[in-house]
Amino acid sequence: MLKGKTKPGNHRAKKPAPNLIRWRFVTVCVCISLAMVALIARAAYIQVIEPDRLLQEGDMRSVRVKALPSARGMITDRNGESLAVSVPVEAVYVDPVTVFKNGGLEEKDRWYALADVLGIDRKQMLARIERNKTKRFIYLQRQVGPAVADYVSRLRLPGIGMKDESRRFYPAGEVSAHLVGVTGIDGRGLEGIERGYDGWLSGEPGRRTVRKDRYGRVVEVISKEAREEGKPLQLSIDQRLQAIAYRAIKQAVADYRATSAHWSWSMSAPVKCWLWSTHHLTTPTTAAT
Repeated sequence: MLKGKTKPGNHRAKKPAPNLIRWRFVTVCVCISLAMVALIARAAYIQVIEPDRLLQEGDMRSVRVKALPSARGMITDRNGESLAVSVPVEAVYVDPVTVFKNGGLEEKDRWYALADVLGIDRKQMLARIERNKTKRFIYLQRQVGPAVADYVSRLRLPGIGMKDESRRFYPAGEVSAHLVGVTGIDGRGLEGIERGYDGWLSGEPGRRTVRKDRYGRVVEVISKEAREEGKPLQLSIDQRLQAIAYRAIKQAVADYRATSAHWSWSMSAPVKCWLWSTHHLTTPTTAAT
């Protein structure tokens, strides 16, 4: 064994202990504490001091109110014969935002079929939807019948919906039009008995408040207000006498080439000889020129 030599050993150099910079540690702790205090203060402000605002914003995104239209009251003569009745119809509307979220107007054939069944010009309908991309509700056609509504629903176009309405129908036609009057497209009386007793005949629509999810499905019915149907109105006239008197006075106007005529025999058959279509709201014209 050689002298003067030592056996090599595993002597590792000791690493110096990391120096803790105190001011950095204090700064980080202060920043974290301030952030925590700010979050707690904000949560307390939202939950305690101003909770209604977030509830309102949430309701604006999910709560929807649907009107439940009420039927207008029936008008009858003294014998119960119908002079004015309301029939259920539909209004077709479009939601342009939903349309363009689901491919827009790419399927032209289906959109053309919709325009044709509604009696609308194809290009004008598509151009109208294009011009109103940011709107959520546009009427396409009002007061369409059940057959048309069923065809529209079977087209399954995105953004197309239907709304319940009612349309006024006058079985007696022009015979009692001068007395009964007419209603507008929104169901309000414009002339005659329809206007004079509008409040009595109209009733009050109901309301159904629901909560919907992001896909438009109803997840909760919040409230429902029952609708109040319009009250019926019975007149003193006799529709049979009214029709007889109307035909007689109309013939007299034609025979004598009069511009108009008026006859009232008690209140059973008041007659004015004007040609007035109750199915299309137009100005009455005289029977003779």
